[in-house]
Amino acid sequence: MKISVITPCLNSAEYLEHAIKSVQEQNVQNSEHIIVDGGSTDGTLDIIKKYPHLNWISEPDDGQSDAMNKGFRLSTGDIMVFLNADDYFLPNAFSTVIRQFERGAEFIVGKVLILYEDRSFRLNDPKTDLKDMLKWWEKDSFCCNPVGYFYRRDVQEKVGDFNIYNHYSMDYEFLLESAAKFRLTKIDATLGVHRRFKGTKTYDSFANFDHVFHFECANRFVQHFDHKYIKSHNKIRNRHIKSAVEDKYIVAIIENLKRSHYRNAIHTFFKLFLYSPVRLFYRFGKFMTKCVFRTFC
Repeated sequence: MKISVITPCLNSAEYLEHAIKSVQEQNVQNSEHIIVDGGSTDGTLDIIKKYPHLNWISEPDDGQSDAMNKGFRLSTGDIMVFLNADDYFLPNAFSTVIRQFERGAEFIVGKVLILYEDRSFRLNDPKTDLKDMLKWWEKDSFCCNPVGYFYRRDVQEKVGDFNIYNHYSMDYEFLLESAAKFRLTKIDATLGVHRRFKGTKTYDSFANFDHVFHFECANRFVQHFDHKYIKSHNKIRNRHIKSAVEDKYIVAIIENLKRSHYRNAIHTFFKLFLYSPVRLFYRFGKFMTKCVFRTFC
């Protein structure tokens, strides 16, 4: 049973070598590592050339989804997994999932360790039922990173290519498509580490409260359920979105105050007031209390 590891990358010299070594150190002989580079100029190619076992290409692409599709077409394995250049596998991840595939599993989902820049971490222990996964605003509603799931080749052949017009939540969209068509098997094992550092694509997306990408992916699947479920789902989702937008305004106010941009802070404050006048002071006070507590406690 051969595992194909596919790494899309662009200017990834800082972390790529760690990702490559995490694949090399797996105790499985039958595997291949394919790297699809989008035309890096920062030394990424120098790192790739140090490892002759790699199958790689470097050429312009139409984004991460396009690179992932190219990698899949180059692959020859029975089992597929995507490894972003700034993430890495934990020891024995491959042997752990192979045992499950030998028992007939089609799609394996494990846990992912989310590592932050201050060296703190959180364990993503994802759900695998489609209804739970559609609640993208809830903690651990789905696997946060592809380092945490492996699947048989025919899964992607039936689900189809990654959406090249979806540049931020293509993984989530693929997970939903897979959960709708296949049984996702959850295992009690942490398979890899996902770096959530400043400058990484995922960090920037979270920092900007870009919920719209998950909203659009999930909404397509929600429509297949009964009216009662849709109504309940949309009510809770809209409440979350409202809170996220309020938080975005509050963060902007605080950042402007820190930089002594008082006019911008006042302007944003009034935008928040117009958006949510009733909850303005409640949300702002609660947020400030939390910030003070983190600072002094």
